[in-house]
Amino acid sequence: MTPARILLFDTITDGHHPDYLIHLIGFYSGNKEVELFVATGESFQSQFEARQKAEDNEWGDNVTFLGIPTEKIASIHSKSIYLRSIIEWNLLVETAKAMNADHALLMYVDYFQMGILIGKKSPCPVSAIYFRPNFSINDHGIYPCIKKWMLSKVLKSGQIQNLFCLVHALVPYMKEQKTKTTIIPICDPIKQFQVSNLEITEFRNTYKIPTDKKIFLNFGYLDDRKGMEIFIDACATLRPDALSSICLLLAGPVPEYYEKILEAKIALVPGLEVIRCYGYLPAREVQICFEISDVVLILYQDFLNMSSVLIRAAMANKPSFATNTGMIGSLVSINHMGITMDATSTSAVAHELAHVIDKGISYSAENLKRLAEENTLSSFLSTIDQAIR
Repeated sequence: MTPARILLFDTITDGHHPDYLIHLIGFYSGNKEVELFVATGESFQSQFEARQKAEDNEWGDNVTFLGIPTEKIASIHSKSIYLRSIIEWNLLVETAKAMNADHALLMYVDYFQMGILIGKKSPCPVSAIYFRPNFSINDHGIYPCIKKWMLSKVLKSGQIQNLFCLVHALVPYMKEQKTKTTIIPICDPIKQFQVSNLEITEFRNTYKIPTDKKIFLNFGYLDDRKGMEIFIDACATLRPDALSSICLLLAGPVPEYYEKILEAKIALVPGLEVIRCYGYLPAREVQICFEISDVVLILYQDFLNMSSVLIRAAMANKPSFATNTGMIGSLVSINHMGITMDATSTSAVAHELAHVIDKGISYSAENLKRLAEENTLSSFLSTIDQAIR
C-alpha cells in the first residue's frame, strides 16, 4: 500500500499552535501508512526538541519538517489580514503541490477565508480547523453579517473538504448552509500527565506558592483579553483580611508592553500576593498550576468562544470564576462548573469574589469530569484521522 502523503500547515508557532502540531506528529510518527510533512516556522523544530523528553515526542522516519524562514513569516504576518490570507493560502497550495500531497490539513483556517475564495486552486483535498468563529448566529451587525456571508462562500467553494469546528454550538448553523464541506465538531485536546507529589512540591518551592491561601489561577497568553486588570481592581475593594487570604497565580507568556501595564496595576494593590510564572511553561508544569489552584479565572473580555482553560480546569476538578458571555458563560452556568458574572464590570467581579472568599464556590464535579472526558487527546486525533484518510 502506498503511504498517504499528508501535509500539516501553520505559520503561527505560539499559543496552542505548536501543541496541536506536536499532537499530530506524535500520532502519525512511525506509521508506515503515512508520510507526514510539517510546514511551519523554522523555530518549531527547536520547540519540539525542547519538549521531546518531557512529553515523549519523537520525529519518526516518516516525518519531514519543512521549516519556513522566520523572516518570510514575519513579512507575511506584517501584511493586512486580507493580503496575508491570500499569500498564506497560496503558500499552502504551492507546498502541497511540491510535496505531491494527498491531503492537506490547515491547522488554523480563521485567517484564510479570503485566500480560499480568490487564491489558487489546491491540488489536493484540504481540511481545516476553525478555532474562533467570532460571530453569533443572532448577531446582525454589519461585521458579523460580512463574516457569515464570507463563511457561507467558503463552505460552497469546494476548496475545503472537511471543516473541524471547535465551537460546537455553531455546527448546526454551518450545516444548514448549502455546503460542499463536511462540518465536523472537534474537541480541544489536552494531554494529561502522571504528575508526582514530589514534582508538585518542587514547583511550589520554586515559585514560593503559599499553602495557607486560596490560589486564583490566570493561565494562558497574558494580555488585555484575560481580564486581569478587572480582577486586580476588584481585589482592591476587598476587606484587608479577605485580600490577605488570596494569592493570584499568573502563568504564561506576557507581551512586554502589557507586562508594564500589569505590573503598574499590581503595584496599586500591595496587599495582594501575586506569583509570576511568566513565559513558556512545560506541559507538566502547566498541569501542576491547575492542580495546585483552588479557582481558575476565565474573565475574558468580549470573547464568545470556547477556551481550553475551562477544559484544563475540568481535568483538574477545579471550579471556574468566569465571564457570563459566549460559550464559556453558557457551559459554566448551565453545567454548574463554577460561577459567572459580567467580566467587564469591576463591581460585579468584586461582588462575586467577596462571596467566593466567604462562602466558596459550589460546583458539579460530575459535570467537570464529563467535560474532561469529552476533550481527550485521543478523541481529537481519531476525529481528524478518520476524516482525512
